[in-house]
Amino acid sequence: MNIFNQTLQTSERILSDLYLTFREERKALITFLFHGLFKNQDEIRQNWVHPQQGITVAQFRQFIEYYQEHNYHFVSPEDIVKGLEPQKNYVLITFDDGYYNNVLALPVLEECRVPAVFFITANNVKYYKAFWWDVLYRERTKSGVSPEKQNEEKRILKKKTHREIEAYLVDAFGKDYFKPLNDVDRPFTPGELKEFSAHPYVHIGNHTCDHAILTNYTRDGIREQISAAQKIIEEMTAIVPQSIAYPNGNYSEEIGEISRQVGLKLGITTSPRKNYLPLNLEGNHSMRLQRFILWGNGSIIKQCRLYRSDVREFLHSLRMSR
Repeated sequence: MNIFNQTLQTSERILSDLYLTFREERKALITFLFHGLFKNQDEIRQNWVHPQQGITVAQFRQFIEYYQEHNYHFVSPEDIVKGLEPQKNYVLITFDDGYYNNVLALPVLEECRVPAVFFITANNVKYYKAFWWDVLYRERTKSGVSPEKQNEEKRILKKKTHREIEAYLVDAFGKDYFKPLNDVDRPFTPGELKEFSAHPYVHIGNHTCDHAILTNYTRDGIREQISAAQKIIEEMTAIVPQSIAYPNGNYSEEIGEISRQVGLKLGITTSPRKNYLPLNLEGNHSMRLQRFILWGNGSIIKQCRLYRSDVREFLHSLRMSR
């Protein structure tokens, strides 16, 4: 992280502390993105998967407890579709991809009595394939490739379709690249996902068939990735998802329109802002909810305070008015 970004983050956190000291935050739905969970820091250091956010189970529990202590209500996608009372504050917990290690969240969800939605990459589960970014991270790390060069390679691959990415990985690492190593890097099996989806605090969402970054696809390709995932997930779980999380957060009005035509009612991006109440769920408004990401290498409490405050919205308004 460069000095400018460090200074910006420090300033935002100072402003958020001041804001929450003197003002009450505006009523909103705050959505949070997680991927995998780690048992502890030692598991992260094994380099079996890309650490992404590096969130441990203990940090996940700390996040939930913080918002409960500040009178936030945890909701499911179904709760949002039914309508949220505008005089309360809400949190939606989301997990992307379909990692088997998401089962580590269950004891915390049960203990705290809160729901979460798990967005499933259908073909990774159906065919028991490792996620491509984990393969890239694992193999390049073994070869001593720097994080900077890995990130640049990943950025290039994110401009491609899933078939192009898979062809690239097969050429680089061999046809067996997709075989998972262990419970940390692997997806659910179909049977495990079926059992997991039956848990009362678990809700299942669509994350496309192949973790397709949909802005790289034609209109027909977008529809196929979303509608086929709906069908596969229903076959595996007997659940028809109501919500979709767009891989990599990439969204367009066309993607939102197709998602609604397929039958989805909520769509979630990675735009880091609050969703202020009352929510406008008419048309494509319902297909571009925004969400934040927590990082395990920083203070969870400080990040939660920042996202509770409306400092980011205030700063965004200032930038837009310039």
